[in-house]
Amino acid sequence: MMNITLRSLGVAALVASLPLATASGVLANPVPTTDELGSLGTAASNDEVSEGLTAEAHQTERSESGSLVSVTWSVENNGAEKVFFNWPAGTSYMYSLTTYYSGVTATSTEKDMRYHPIMDGESDCLCSGKLSNDFKEIINPGEQVAYWSMFSVPSDVDTITLEIPGFDPIEDIPIS
Repeated sequence: MMNITLRSLGVAALVASLPLATASGVLANPVPTTDELGSLGTAASNDEVSEGLTAEAHQTERSESGSLVSVTWSVENNGAEKVFFNWPAGTSYMYSLTTYYSGVTATSTEKDMRYHPIMDGESDCLCSGKLSNDFKEIINPGEQVAYWSMFSVPSDVDTITLEIPGFDPIEDIPIS
């Protein structure tokens, strides 16, 4: 119980250090709805598992410390049936089994590097996922659902490419 409390406090402190803003500059909830956000780029499906879906990058924000970058992204279901969106898990690191979106990565052509979501002391990624209050694995037809991922990116990197498994890369996303 104490580990969960300490973990929750750590995540809350980390999220609080990254104020999120909408395109109008007004502070938003940690997980804004997609209608509150602009677009930094979209990606089409490139796999059978993501057929009928579109991914979109909405927002990147660097922390005051300079090394943490929060990315808000979404998936829209353009198909006629609901989709279970729980498959983009990462296999590069030993994330816990409840971390569904740990496979979302960022790359930098400036540094020729790939950045995986930050992992906490419980082996969960700091991203939307089953342990998140904003977790939503079912996307209904016509629905667009916002997710987020947190990366450690050097402060001298100005743009990233967001790679969501099952979709083409979303390139040249500026970090604000």
